[in-house]
Amino acid sequence: MAVFTPVSLEEARAYLSQYDIGDLIHLEGIEEGVSNTNFKVETTTGLYALTLFEAATPIDDLPYFMDYTLHLDRKGYPAPGPAIMTSGETIGEVSGRKAALIKWLPGRWPRNPDTRHAASAGEYLAKLHKVGADFAQTRENSMGIAAWPHLIARCEPKAGQSVRAMAILEDFRKELYFLNGVWPKPGALESGAIHADYFTDNVLMNDDGHVTGVIDYYYACTDFYAYDLAVSLNAWGFTPGGQAMPEMISAFAKAYHAERPLSDAEVEALPLFARGSAVRFTLTRLYDLLNHDPSWVVKPKDPEAFYRRLDYHRAVKSGFEYF
Repeated sequence: MAVFTPVSLEEARAYLSQYDIGDLIHLEGIEEGVSNTNFKVETTTGLYALTLFEAATPIDDLPYFMDYTLHLDRKGYPAPGPAIMTSGETIGEVSGRKAALIKWLPGRWPRNPDTRHAASAGEYLAKLHKVGADFAQTRENSMGIAAWPHLIARCEPKAGQSVRAMAILEDFRKELYFLNGVWPKPGALESGAIHADYFTDNVLMNDDGHVTGVIDYYYACTDFYAYDLAVSLNAWGFTPGGQAMPEMISAFAKAYHAERPLSDAEVEALPLFARGSAVRFTLTRLYDLLNHDPSWVVKPKDPEAFYRRLDYHRAVKSGFEYF
């Protein structure tokens, strides 16, 4: 269960009294999620999500995350904009943690997505980029290409326990040498605020397969839009075990392109960005696996599934193959 910090009803009432949202009716822990503590909150005025930010979330960047989702929400995008306290603030504190009360969005993430879901998700990623294009604040991608050598270094101390882990890291050192030589320079492609974690469990949909909400913006940053698309193709276009599903990749990419047409340069950068994002997620999963405590409730995800994606993208000759 992803409730790492308990909150009593008394603590919840005291915190919620800072908002003009009526009286607390019900407080319920949300089991999904791996980074923060989340509660579903029902008051006399409606439903909200109460998030307590744990160590994995960069506290100094919370104002950026709150302002970005508020910007999207106010422009009609289905993002969980924060509720505003009577003091005018969006970030408070409860149970010794920084906290925010955010808009509750309808729908549920698709457990068995098909091309219909992929197309709707692709459309709404493109809309996210369009709606957020005038968001003035910026944030460096803390999990971008500059961070990957550091991720390798963080994995090294315990990688010696596994021949496979050592082989992956050695391969990634060579891959990073290649990627650094061809990665687009800032300004080379369109960029702006991106989600950077647009996985299936962060996209809520109704029973008809249409997007009703996009959540979890705690990796949001400023980077190439095409990189965000590549991350999303890796998220939506492969089986849980890492086998490619070309029809899902195509459905997502075509729907994105229909909503926000990509330049030829962006399309041709997709294989490069897909390789990079495969490295990024393999490394974070490998680190979690190597440093996992068996007593923890949350189980680490398999790094091999993203490593297989890298092999797939290495064989792609042109970004147009994704379409």
